[in-house]
Amino acid sequence: MSNAHPERGIDDGLEPTVGEQLRLAQFVNALDRANEDELREIAKQMAQQVMVTFPSALRFLAREAARNLAGQPWSPESSEKLLAALTDPRDEPG
Repeated sequence: MSNAHPERGIDDGLEPTVGEQLRLAQFVNALDRANEDELREIAKQMAQQVMVTFPSALRFLAREAARNLAGQPWSPESSEKLLAALTDPRDEPG
């Protein structure tokens, strides 16, 4: 069984997929149409993702990968923690 991604020419793990490239083009088009207040809000949200959320998630995943290598399997609680870390609290209903 191959782990190759269907949207990648060479699955080196770093090459962006066609879908990722299309999402980027759509995002750039939306930025071109955005007003100054919308651009400021987008910049704040992206900064939070890049500087806080993604590094935290990567640390968590690296720690879990190390545990898996040490023979401690991934737990359902770990899945819940990762999902909570990646979910913006502003997206929660209520």
